[in-house]
Amino acid sequence: MPESPTAPSPDVQRLVDEGYTVCIEGDYIIVDKVPYVSAPGTVSYGAIISAYKTHNGIAQVGNDHPVWFTGSVPCTPTGQSLANALVADTKRATVAGRQVLCRLSYKAERPGMLDNYYNKLTHYIRKLQGYANVIDPAASAIGNGSISIRQKRSVFYYPNMAIAREGLDAYEEKLKLPRIAIIGLGGTGSYILDALAKTPVQEIHLYDDDVIDPATAYRMPGALTFEEAHKGMRKADYLGDLYGRMRDGIESHTMRIDQSNVHELDSCDFVFIAIDHGPSRGLIARHLADKGIPFIDVGMGVDRIADDVKLIARARVTSIGSETKSLVDRLPAADDQDDALYNNIQIAELNALNAMLAIILYKQKIGFYADEMKVGELRYILAWQRLTHSALEQA
Repeated sequence: MPESPTAPSPDVQRLVDEGYTVCIEGDYIIVDKVPYVSAPGTVSYGAIISAYKTHNGIAQVGNDHPVWFTGSVPCTPTGQSLANALVADTKRATVAGRQVLCRLSYKAERPGMLDNYYNKLTHYIRKLQGYANVIDPAASAIGNGSISIRQKRSVFYYPNMAIAREGLDAYEEKLKLPRIAIIGLGGTGSYILDALAKTPVQEIHLYDDDVIDPATAYRMPGALTFEEAHKGMRKADYLGDLYGRMRDGIESHTMRIDQSNVHELDSCDFVFIAIDHGPSRGLIARHLADKGIPFIDVGMGVDRIADDVKLIARARVTSIGSETKSLVDRLPAADDQDDALYNNIQIAELNALNAMLAIILYKQKIGFYADEMKVGELRYILAWQRLTHSALEQA
C-alpha cells in the first residue's frame, strides 16, 4: 500500500497501510466497515469508535480500553449473544457524530493491547470478524485503505479527554452558548468563572473595575504570590489572563456596568450578576429582563453572633428568564455594600458554594442537568444546613 502523507502517527499509518478505512474526527478515531454477526447466520457491518488523544504529536492510548460500536450487540454465528463476554453497556448515544448502539469492553489475554491504537482497534476487529468469518470467510474490514481527518474547532488549547472517553458529545454540545457575561469578579464571581471557563462557552466577558488586594487572595480560586496580591492588578485582567492559559474566548472589561454602558450586555445569551451594590444590581437586572436576556443573580450575607463568637450565613441564587421575570422586583436593590461583612473575612467556602449553586442552576436552565422542579430561586441557610427553593409556579 502507498504511504498516506496525512496519517498522524505510525500506528495509525499501519491501519491505513493494511487496508482499513480510518477516520479521525476531533477526539475520536474510527474504523469503518467492520464485519460482525448481528443475528443467527447474518453478517452485518458497523464502525468501531475509540477516544483518541495525542501528546506532542504522538498518539497515546493510555488505559482506555473500551470502544463504541455503531452495530447492534454482536452474537455468535448461532445467535448466542456476546453481551456478557464483550459488551460493557447498550446505552444508545451520539459519539463523533454517529449513533452508537453499544459499547464494547474486552481486555486482551496477552499484553500489548493498549500500547498503541493499531493494537487496540485490531484487537476488537479480529474478535468481531472472527465470528463473522465462520459464516462468510470473505467478510473483512480490510479494503483499499484510507484516512480522513477532521479537526473540530475548540475554545480549549488541549482536549478534555473525559468527554471523549465517556462519549458525552451531545451533552457537552448544550454548553456551547455563544456569549456569556459575568458581572463582578469578587469571591463568588471568580468561582463562577472558574467553573464556567471549563465549559465550551464560545465567549466569556468579564466586567469588573476593581483591583486585587491581599484580602482578595483569600476569597477566590487558586493562589496569588505576594507580589501579585500587592501590585494592584485589575481583577478582570488578572483572571482573564489566568483562565486564558487553557482556552480562548475570554474578554476582560475593566469597567463598572452602569446606565451609560449597560447596553453592552445586549448581545449576551446569558449573564451572571455577582455584585454587592444593590442599585447596580437593580439597574442591570431590569435591563436584562426588559431585553429578554436570561440571567442569574447571586447574593450572600454573613452576620456575627457576638456572644458565641460565631458567624451565621446565608446564600441566594435567583434565576430570571421569561417565566420568572417578576422575580426582578424581589431582588435586593438597596445599597448594602457597607453591610458586606464577608468582604473582610475568609469565607471562600461560602463564595464557592454560592457560585456552584449558580452554575448548577444555570446548567439546569440550558438543559444539561435534569430540572424536574423548575426552580426559580435557591436559598441556603448555614446554621440550619438547609437548602430551600421556590419553583417557577410559586415564584
